[in-house]
Amino acid sequence: MQLKVAYEDGPDGITVVRIEGDECVLDAASAPALRSVLLEAIGRGRLLLVVDMSAVVSVDRAGLGVLVGGLKRVRGQGGVLGLAGTNQQMREILATTRLDQVFGLYETAANAVVEIAADYAETSIEQRRADLVDRANHIVPSGGHSYEHVSDQVTVVTVVGDVDVYTAPYLRELLVELVNHGRVYLVLDMTTVDYLDSTGFGVVVSGLKRVRAHDGRMALVVPDERIRKIFRTTGLIKVFHLFDTVEPAVEFLGREASGVHG
Repeated sequence: MQLKVAYEDGPDGITVVRIEGDECVLDAASAPALRSVLLEAIGRGRLLLVVDMSAVVSVDRAGLGVLVGGLKRVRGQGGVLGLAGTNQQMREILATTRLDQVFGLYETAANAVVEIAADYAETSIEQRRADLVDRANHIVPSGGHSYEHVSDQVTVVTVVGDVDVYTAPYLRELLVELVNHGRVYLVLDMTTVDYLDSTGFGVVVSGLKRVRAHDGRMALVVPDERIRKIFRTTGLIKVFHLFDTVEPAVEFLGREASGVHG
């Protein structure tokens, strides 16, 4: 069905996007209507967005893709996209996909507006955008991936897209280069990895062996349940340290590095 999507720009810089109707389904057929409104709002510089999901009874992969796409666009410019009024089924889907740790979830749109306004009163969009630019200046791209030395010992490698027989060699070269330069405490952030085949999995395993050979450690950030399942079915979930987000993975390796070198 075609969704009816309305929006309201608030004076506090927050735009509330409302999906209207009875028992709406956000799927491949209806999600483009929401995408159109989100893109239009972002194009007008509205980077603080709340999507009121109270009329939505279910959402599929395409619907989630539109929401994630909107979040990435505003986050890249220092903004935020929160979800309000999600029902129990929606919250379960978000929890299963680990997206409940990515989106801000609010009971109502009014609650979301209050909390986001308070949050951005402390740190503005401009400040957050400047932080992103500064962070980008310290990230070195390599073969489509990138890495950042977040401390004297810990390096975060951001792995992007499919890691398969065609692309895995780029990741292998990057890991070899880092280890050869003494970076043996590695966090592999696989948040944006869409697909991991046996070749890509082999590169990750060989990376772990390589850092261990130099008394190092590796931690993986794997929020996607499909990819996490690979580590469970192979039994290697007992070998790798898996995390849902980057921060605890960095903290873990920081402690490991201190324990070894202290």
